[in-house]
Amino acid sequence: MFYSGQMSRTFIVWIVAALVGLGALLWGATFFWQGLGSGLSGHGWFAYILGGVLTLGLSAGLFALSFYSARHGHDDIDPPAGS
Repeated sequence: MFYSGQMSRTFIVWIVAALVGLGALLWGATFFWQGLGSGLSGHGWFAYILGGVLTLGLSAGLFALSFYSARHGHDDIDPPAGS
């Protein structure tokens, strides 16, 4: 399929449906956690959120480094010397 620079209506509908599904899943997970009977303190929630933010930041940084490396030729394989 050739990309023309614009997102199709079908693709946008799929993205919205995926985000709605993710939101419903997270909303349902909160009821599951509450049903377990073990609550998190404020420090627990802070650690939980901080871990998620740092994980996303690390993954974004590593993706950025891989794209930077590929665009600046650091990933190119040099031919053996003498050939």
